[in-house]
Amino acid sequence: MSQKVDKNGERTLAVVTKADRAPEGLLEKVTADDVNIGLGYVCVRNRIGDESYKEARKEEADLFETHPLLSKIDKSMVGIPVLAQKLVQIQATIIARCLPEIVRKINEKLNASISELNRMPKTLSSVGEALTTFMGIVGSAKESLNKIIVRGEYDEYLEDKNMHCTARLVEMLNQYS
Repeated sequence: MSQKVDKNGERTLAVVTKADRAPEGLLEKVTADDVNIGLGYVCVRNRIGDESYKEARKEEADLFETHPLLSKIDKSMVGIPVLAQKLVQIQATIIARCLPEIVRKINEKLNASISELNRMPKTLSSVGEALTTFMGIVGSAKESLNKIIVRGEYDEYLEDKNMHCTARLVEMLNQYS
């Protein structure tokens, strides 16, 4: 099933639950990796009945230490603590890979907002200043409409290249109103 969304198996971590129920052949299955599980396997024993977490971890550790078949599985592939550590490591890798791009996008938006804020008038102390500012806004809207409708330039909407011209016009008119 995982191959449908992860063809190469690079992002797949297989967790074998209830390892105590079918130990025969489990070692061969998790070491052979016939289905290309890129992040490996972890075999765990689920809690049974009213076991506390602590009791379940002790039973799990005992199982993978003493069972004639399960004790042969490498210790880096067994137990809930190993699973938790693998998940933390996977998440840290994903964050490390994605975070610079997220920070870059945040900084771009912040800089654009600061730039837009700096273009706004600080205070309007007279009707003349208000009228001048209003005419500047109308001129800016006119220039934007001219760029989009007449010249077909969409540089004001770089992040949204698929937006239809009519939709852009409606958006600008809504902002203007």
